[in-house]
Amino acid sequence: VLTTIADLTWSMPAILIALLFVAIIGSGLESVVVAIGLSYWAQYARLVRGQILSLKNAVFIEATKSMGASDFIILFKHLLPNSISPVIVAATIGIGNAIVLEATLGFLGMGAQPPTPSWGAMMSNGTAYLFIAPWMIIFPGLAMMITVLGFNLFGDALIDIMDVKNKESS
Repeated sequence: VLTTIADLTWSMPAILIALLFVAIIGSGLESVVVAIGLSYWAQYARLVRGQILSLKNAVFIEATKSMGASDFIILFKHLLPNSISPVIVAATIGIGNAIVLEATLGFLGMGAQPPTPSWGAMMSNGTAYLFIAPWMIIFPGLAMMITVLGFNLFGDALIDIMDVKNKESS
């Protein structure tokens, strides 16, 4: 059932889910955080499920079963800890998507409300002065771009650090 719900959620664009949720609940920082979580939960659920399915027939799991470990112990002491590194890597790369989604909602006026700062709201306010003071849009956009690039590079580095296949071949 959860896989079907995750597939349905994943089939819709994240911005559509976030816009729908924020339109129903109302704008504000809390609504944006929940909307971003609802928009991206499915990819993490599918990733964890895939990792657990690939690990459940591993030799160390069979050995743990033969020693009489319960399903609860196998899941929480062996499967989840061994499947978490791809989730961490995906989360660091997904932070960039979440930042862009928050900025999009802020640009549309559905994000964090003043006095809470938002790059999207800053760019939205700067559109009125686009030809007079273009830096009002350029600098928040550059700050957002550098932050997203930083998280993506960090996630890329984590892929290199946590990749077991690369460690075995070197």
